[in-house]
Amino acid sequence: MSLTKPISTLFLTLLLILASTLGHAQIQPSKVPMKTVVEAFSIPAGTFEAQDTQAILLTVTMNMEPDWYAYSNLPAEMGKPTSLTATTANKHPLEVFYPKGKEKPDTFDPTNTVDAYVSGTSLFTLIPGIDQSHFPVALKLDLLLCHPTKCLPVRLDLTFKRPDSPETLPAAKEQPWWPAFLKLSPLKNEYQPATTFTDSETTVVDWKFTPQYLQPGLEVTSLLSALLMGLLAGLILNIMPCVLPVVSLKLSALLNAGTGDKDDQKHAFREHNVFFVLGVLSFFIVLAVVLGATGKAWGALFQYRWLVFTLAGIMAALGLSLFGLFHLPVIDLKFGTGHTNPRKQAFFTGMLTTLLATPCSGPFLGGVLGWALIQGPLIIVTVFIAIGLGMSIPYIILILNPALARFLPKSGPWIEYVEKGIGFFLLGTAFYLAAIAVGNDSLRILAPLWVIIVGAWLWVRTQTAKLFSRWIIRLSVLVLLIGAILWTAPAKIETSPWEAFDPVELNERIGQEILFVDFTADWCPTCKVLEATVMTDENVNKWKNEYSIPFIKVDMTERDPDAEALLMALGSRSIPTAAIFMKGDKAGSPLVLRDLFTQEQLEKILKSL
Repeated sequence: MSLTKPISTLFLTLLLILASTLGHAQIQPSKVPMKTVVEAFSIPAGTFEAQDTQAILLTVTMNMEPDWYAYSNLPAEMGKPTSLTATTANKHPLEVFYPKGKEKPDTFDPTNTVDAYVSGTSLFTLIPGIDQSHFPVALKLDLLLCHPTKCLPVRLDLTFKRPDSPETLPAAKEQPWWPAFLKLSPLKNEYQPATTFTDSETTVVDWKFTPQYLQPGLEVTSLLSALLMGLLAGLILNIMPCVLPVVSLKLSALLNAGTGDKDDQKHAFREHNVFFVLGVLSFFIVLAVVLGATGKAWGALFQYRWLVFTLAGIMAALGLSLFGLFHLPVIDLKFGTGHTNPRKQAFFTGMLTTLLATPCSGPFLGGVLGWALIQGPLIIVTVFIAIGLGMSIPYIILILNPALARFLPKSGPWIEYVEKGIGFFLLGTAFYLAAIAVGNDSLRILAPLWVIIVGAWLWVRTQTAKLFSRWIIRLSVLVLLIGAILWTAPAKIETSPWEAFDPVELNERIGQEILFVDFTADWCPTCKVLEATVMTDENVNKWKNEYSIPFIKVDMTERDPDAEALLMALGSRSIPTAAIFMKGDKAGSPLVLRDLFTQEQLEKILKSL
């Protein structure tokens, strides 16, 4: 059967999606169940401390049709927070003040209560003067309008021109909402702590920052740059630390596709890669929908223990199946088994491989995700397809040139050892995932247990080997076992250089001192590489003593709404991420370090503070 049709269908579909997005990214639904009104009010000079000139207060009022509402700016279990950005003509961002929403049942899950903006809610932004250079002011309103039966994403681009007579504008202090606005903003020149909301379960801080980035030239500012950088970021993901848990799946799948008669090898090899790429892209589309709807960060799915346990079970089953204990119905990695449905096998292997790789974030990906995940659903899906295409480039090359299959090694007795090696690697991955779900302390048992299992198999298989070879292998296993026990042994009790994350305390300290805040998680391999090479306890202690800077660790292994809200306020949707908060007036513009950074880069920044 020719594969020309599925290949052409795959690429035609992707081209249509990209073309559709480029042509319609800014088009709004023909009928939005909301009317938005922008009004201006005057704040005379001297109304507030250090206010020397007249200011203009803009209100953006959302008048919705009956039964419609929007999520507030606070993160929720589901739904997308309302976001308003305001920028002057000289590209200066204006601070936006969000009121507290009204509590009501969530459309996605009526058992949850969310903060919602109902009809008549106004958002505020302050223009510091009436000088012509501030105008026109560009306003971008991004929200999710919901009805008891459906939800509709809306993004509006609004413009406010300078009034002909700013002095005659209505007085803001005479409006009924003025007392509520005063509670939102003291309107002082120095940085003010964000508003804090407290209830019986959690404390949510309404963080407000205008982050600066270490490499602003690499930040995504348009759909085109998001697509290009998404392709590059996806390609780089193939060599990130997260590739280690999935290298076995990729190797096994490719070797399986390369076995068989010479006449059939080329066809099977191309077919396998076509459906493997389809599996990768399908997972990225599903991931785009999930993250776009929930507002979660990249990799945050691994915060759910049931998912991690499920993946650990799947990896353990795949590993054990390679030892002939049983046969799996969909994904069977044993070599030369003649799968009844190789397309289905390749497709689901592609999906599983991509799922296991998503805890990683590599160069360029942080900026792409930070921009894409605040856009509309069509743009999010398109950018994620670009990332998936970038990750699939090696396999697309194999599709276009299936003759590369001739470089795959031929079957022989050695293949059994490769098969069993992959089986042990998959079991190790299962143990690693189980440790994430249960806690890192479980590695004290799981790591030595894995070595014992490997050693027991080698002990049996080397019974007929030469005496010298047999004992070299057994002594090597013994050394490996001792190393695993020492590596996972409890560390000596020492004072950690890191301070724990407390949102209320952090909110109070911002602006009072220079702070270094680092986001990490047990399920983030890239974070662990940074901790082992750059953010070591030795380095952190040195920097603390040398520069008198507190280092605060934000652990996102478990779900934490405050940590997620802070990460979003810093313009990031992935970890690792770090932020350096300055003192005084610069506190509202922290320096954000995305993805990977080096010790030399960080030391240079700290010296310049």
